Amino acid sequence: MRQIIILLLLSCVTTFGCYAQVNVGKSKSPINLYVSKHKKGVFDNLKKTKTVFVIPSLLDAEKFKSLITEIWTFNEFSFVDQETYTNSSETYISSDNSIIRLVDNGYQKQKSGGFMGPQTRTVAEYIVFKFMMLSNFENIKKNKKGKLKYDALNIAELFFTPNIRYRQDFSSKLKIGSTDKINEKYGEEPGFYNFDMGYVRNYFQELNRRLSDSENLVIEDGIEKEDKIRELKDKTLYAPKWILKKYNALTASWGKTRTVDELFGKYGYKYEVIDNNSLNEKILNNEDFYYLMHTQFNQKKIVSVIHSLTGEIIYLKEEGSYNITDSDIKSIAKHIK
Repeated sequence: MRQIIILLLLSCVTTFGCYAQVNVGKSKSPINLYVSKHKKGVFDNLKKTKTVFVIPSLLDAEKFKSLITEIWTFNEFSFVDQETYTNSSETYISSDNSIIRLVDNGYQKQKSGGFMGPQTRTVAEYIVFKFMMLSNFENIKKNKKGKLKYDALNIAELFFTPNIRYRQDFSSKLKIGSTDKINEKYGEEPGFYNFDMGYVRNYFQELNRRLSDSENLVIEDGIEKEDKIRELKDKTLYAPKWILKKYNALTASWGKTRTVDELFGKYGYKYEVIDNNSLNEKILNNEDFYYLMHTQFNQKKIVSVIHSLTGEIIYLKEEGSYNITDSDIKSIAKHIK
């Protein structure tokens, strides 16, 4: 019986979209990290458009507008609330505009046949929660059902990280026993670890800078800005407490919570692990520091270090895995020397 359960679990390997980064490039799929680089002409044409920011209903509208107004210098921009955009998107989808809006979707990949038999089963699941920037709108028309259809170029994406509870609830994996006790222990409601105004600010700062400099950002390529990383020799590296939580990929549920020393014991420089809200407020208060960010997308782990004032990513490494480890922290330390 135990072998059967293990086989069932392995046959339902589920992958989750869990992001906290910026991609600037042409996306090849809504469910992976892979992008191809834009040519210089794309950035030149983009600057001539007006960027329409669709304000997510999940964020405070006035705070979001104030944040974007403060940092966005790339081109002319305007705002529209999410409901208005949904009800009259044809007003905004135009060759004169670029549009940035929040995409919140879930995808399932199903398969039948094979050694598991003829029944249809879910073999992969993807959570897509991101700001997406589209431009170069062409062939705009409505189909017979009145739905707007068009061709567009995906310019960039800003990803956010679903928490473990969200991934657990979304998963269709075989559940063994009750999860009520473990959920009560961790106390999370389904949501996103870093969908907070401070992080949103930093990600849009990085996007604005990249667009202004006609610069692509391909997560797979990684980033190592040695001169900036060496500043951590004398500065404190901050990190949100949620990175201590370990995700069990086999069951799409909780693993364990590591101690700070288990994760940072090999770092060797100053660090501080603080509450997520406190870290977010430090960013909004314009404090000057660097912070660690861990993201996981499908079977890819992304570890980065970000500058709180500018949103600049000074270190980024992507590899196949799920949880941040002490070796990841040690790898950052090697660049500080």
